[in-house]
Amino acid sequence: MRRTRVLPVLAAATLVAACGVQPTGVVPAGPGPSIRATTGKYFLGGVTLYFVSDGRVIPVARPTQDFISPEGALTLLLKGPTEREAAQGLTTFVPAEVGRVEVYSGDPTTIVLPFSVRKLSNQAINQLVCTTIAASAATTRAPGSPGVNVASPDDRMHFQACQAD
Repeated sequence: MRRTRVLPVLAAATLVAACGVQPTGVVPAGPGPSIRATTGKYFLGGVTLYFVSDGRVIPVARPTQDFISPEGALTLLLKGPTEREAAQGLTTFVPAEVGRVEVYSGDPTTIVLPFSVRKLSNQAINQLVCTTIAASAATTRAPGSPGVNVASPDDRMHFQACQAD
C-alpha cells in the first residue's frame, strides 16, 4: 500500500522538476514576422519591398519611421535598393524612369502604369505586384484576392499573382 502512494508522489515531483528548465519572463525580440497591421490604417515600423537576388524576386523588409501606403511602398521600390541592400546582392529590374505608378484599392487591387506593361520584364512586373500586395495587406484595405490587376494606357488590364520566393 505504501508503494502505491510513493509512485504518484515521484511522478508529480518529476513533472514539477521539468528537466531543470527555469521559467523566464517575456524576452523582447522585436515585432513578429507579420506584415499585417494590428492597429491603425497602415503598418508602422517597416515595409516589405520585393527586389531581385540571383534572378529570383524575394521579399526585403525595410524599416521605416512613418506609415507606408501601397503608393509609398512603390515609390520606395522605384528608388531601388539602398547601398546596404545592393552590397548584399539585391537589385531591381524596375527601370528608374518608370515614374509614378497609381494604386487603386479594390478586390483585386489595381496598379496603373504610366506606359506599356510590355516594356517591363516579368521580374519587374512581379516586383511591382508583390510589393503592392504586401503593402496593401499591411493596411485596413487588404484585398482578399491573391493578386492585382496591372493596367497601362495602351494595354488591356491583366491579373497577376505574386510569384516570389
